[in-house]
Amino acid sequence: MFQTFGRSGLQRLTACALLALLSTPSLAQSGVDDQYRLGLYQRETGQPYASIETLESLLAANPTLNRARLELAVAYHRTLDYARARAEAERVLKDPNTPETVRLSISSFLKQIELEERANFGQPHRFEPSVSLGLIYDSNVNAGPDSTLLGSFNGGDLVLDKAYTNKSDWGSIAQAELRHTWQRPAPVRVLDQPSRLLWTSSLGLYHKGYKQYNEYDLGVVTLATGPGLIVGNSWRGNLNFQLDDLHFGGEHLGLYTSISPSGTWKVGRSGELTLDAQWIKRDFHRPGDSAREGQYRSVGASYGRLMGNQTWSLQGGVRLFEESAREDRFSYTGDEWFIGARTQFSGVDLFARAAWRNARYIGVEPVFAVSRRETERRVELGAGYTFEAGWLEKWQLAATLANIHTKANLTLYGYDRDTVTVNLNRSF
Repeated sequence: MFQTFGRSGLQRLTACALLALLSTPSLAQSGVDDQYRLGLYQRETGQPYASIETLESLLAANPTLNRARLELAVAYHRTLDYARARAEAERVLKDPNTPETVRLSISSFLKQIELEERANFGQPHRFEPSVSLGLIYDSNVNAGPDSTLLGSFNGGDLVLDKAYTNKSDWGSIAQAELRHTWQRPAPVRVLDQPSRLLWTSSLGLYHKGYKQYNEYDLGVVTLATGPGLIVGNSWRGNLNFQLDDLHFGGEHLGLYTSISPSGTWKVGRSGELTLDAQWIKRDFHRPGDSAREGQYRSVGASYGRLMGNQTWSLQGGVRLFEESAREDRFSYTGDEWFIGARTQFSGVDLFARAAWRNARYIGVEPVFAVSRRETERRVELGAGYTFEAGWLEKWQLAATLANIHTKANLTLYGYDRDTVTVNLNRSF
């Protein structure tokens, strides 16, 4: 968020504007007073650019009206135009008729501008590396069913080879990312609000390797880039372009290409509404996966709110999705619902999340001659602690427990899975 001049500081400067009136001739025309009040009204009702136009017009006809010039400096400050805010304030400061009490407050205002400008626009390029190392226990690495009995077919039982039922294993997870953010060194005007334009790019590496069942190891190389826009304190949005190169079991699995726009709007004093969409093109490298190639599309909405005097947060949302693959048996539509909460207790970050996902496949399954129907329930509990001193200072120790229960109309696709993950991570 923007660093902004404190309310008490702005009130002091506004009071100084009234004091500055003592150093100017009394206003003879009520029209000048009306225009002055209009400029203040526009600024305080979220129209800073209109306020600037009004006050500049007033000063063009009354260049010695210092109280209007100070209010103009505050209006420029509201639009994050620190250079113009500084210039207008310094002009009043240099006026020999400006009272000493006003000079002190203007000097404080100028110092605050310097600090804010450095915080908001002092680093147009920012590099943020991060690393994470962890261990995982997975009760069902292959997402296999509990039973070998799959049902009956033509009067006989369908039995699955035991090698394809659920398998448990331990493993390790390593992740690293380098993120670069460029920020335009000056604000832009969007919908009459001061805005920041950013462009974020990242390179990410991920590897999950199991101790025994290496055929389920997963490696991902991710490249992402895209613009972002922060419009005042009212909303923000971004457009992300991403490539994910996947390796599975030591083989090149495929390449995912995605575009993901999103926007977040402030609702009330402590709520946020987010709308997002995603399009993914899935290209598989292995010949046996060619039937799965296709496009995935989804739209989602979520709402989050700070609760309990801002001591904890609650979030919930819904997503609609569909995938069209080369073969209809891999094409599906569905919906997902989730709810989550987060809080801190004695310096430990705690969170809980539950999600329900329903998928309806279009094509029929071989042998069974029916279409798949699946319902997945996922529950996650997690905790994280950030060290504040010692050799682990700024490192976070985090743990997550997850349970996945998938119910399907075909026994082959129903399974239960529990995972326990512990990792040590840090952003630099």
